[in-house]
Amino acid sequence: MKNKFETTVPKLVTETGDNILYPFSPPIFQSQVDQKFIDDLINEGNKLTREKDDWRNQLAGNMKYGGSYIYKDDFILKIEPYLLTYIERFFNKITDQYGDKQIGRLMDVQTNRRERKNGTMRLDTMWINYQHKHDFNPPHTHRGALSFVIFCKVPKQIFKEQAVSNSKDAGKIMFQYGEQTHPLVGNLYPVEPYEGLFLVFPANMNHLVPSFWCDEERISVAGNFVVV
Repeated sequence: MKNKFETTVPKLVTETGDNILYPFSPPIFQSQVDQKFIDDLINEGNKLTREKDDWRNQLAGNMKYGGSYIYKDDFILKIEPYLLTYIERFFNKITDQYGDKQIGRLMDVQTNRRERKNGTMRLDTMWINYQHKHDFNPPHTHRGALSFVIFCKVPKQIFKEQAVSNSKDAGKIMFQYGEQTHPLVGNLYPVEPYEGLFLVFPANMNHLVPSFWCDEERISVAGNFVVV
C-alpha cells in the first residue's frame, strides 16, 4: 500500500515503508494499520456503553457531544501483540540510526534503590473517541512511555468547513514542543489525518485536537504504552 502521507520535515524510513518524523526533537512514528484492524477497533468500540465504560472524565478536553470509552482488558491483551510489532519497527530504526542508547534509557526500569533492569513494553490503556461537532481536546500529555493514536473514520468535510477565522486546523491533531520564542520559530506541528493513519509519540509530548464545525463524526483510538 502506498504511503499517502507527505511531509517536508526530516524523517527516517524503515524497511517496511514507515516514516519516523522529526519535525522537532522528539520523534513521531508514522505508519498505517489495515482495514480489518480498524473494523475490529470500531466493532469492539460499539459494544461499549456510557454506563460502564465512559472515559470522558479521564480526558483533558470536552467530549460532550460525542463520547469516549475505555476498552475492556481482554481486548487490549488480544490486540497488544499486533501493535507491538509497530513499536519494534520504530525501535529498530532508531537503533540502526543512532545506536541503542536512546531505546536503552527508555526501557530502563529501577526495581529498587540499587538494582536496575531492562523492562518490557506493554499496552496499558486504550480508548475510542467519537468526536462530534464542537468537541475538542486542549494541549495535554499522557502517562506512560509512549502514546499513540489510530484514525478510524475521518470525514473530509471536517477540514473544509471553517466556521471562525482561527479554525484553519479544525479536525487535525496538533503536536506541540518547546516555546515560541521568535515570530519565525514555530512550536506546533499540525497533521491532517486520514483513515488508517497510526502515530506513536513520546507520552509527555503536548498535543491537542481542535474542534470542527460540521455535523460529522470523527473516530479515533488512542492509548498508552508503559515499561514494566
